[in-house]
Amino acid sequence: MEKRLEKGPLPADKDALAGLDDYLRAHQKDSIFAQEAGRGTSWCLFLHGNERKVGKIQSDQTYEIDLLTQEGVVEKIHKVKVKILCEASREQEVVALLKTDETLKAAPEGPHFGPRYRHHIKNKTLYPLMNRREVLFFTMLEGELLRGIVAGFSRFEISLHMKGGVPAVLLRHAVFDVRDKKGQSYSKEAVEKRGKYW
Repeated sequence: MEKRLEKGPLPADKDALAGLDDYLRAHQKDSIFAQEAGRGTSWCLFLHGNERKVGKIQSDQTYEIDLLTQEGVVEKIHKVKVKILCEASREQEVVALLKTDETLKAAPEGPHFGPRYRHHIKNKTLYPLMNRREVLFFTMLEGELLRGIVAGFSRFEISLHMKGGVPAVLLRHAVFDVRDKKGQSYSKEAVEKRGKYW
């Protein structure tokens, strides 16, 4: 007979989560879109549909951004359509480091506008992994696979340092799964199934 998990909080290692509340107070509302709006830095946006756009973030609204493209056109882009961002000067480095999950690429997901359809990763899971500098493998909804160390996270984003320190920002709504070197998943579903955050 399959053992059913009881409702309620999962057991947590207090040492591993020490400082999480302070971290969230300081960073939960961080947004790369708000930070970069109007600054003039060129960014490469990896969008659903395997499309890339390069431009400067002109303004940040609740659900959309205005991107001034290289062609001088201002495009309104829904944030849910953005999967990954990096500075335009690092685009080729990020592309060179991207791998592909062929199974997911063949049957891609998203974009998921409704939070109930997303693949959540809990803050209580990310925080110890970040502090331990654990090497992780993030799979995105259309099969992109990024390997790196979590450098920070907020409600909407995960900052990743890839091989050689190459930085990229992952949008949490576009993450399909995250696993360690042993293949253990840290998605909310997997964590709740095994009854521990890590």
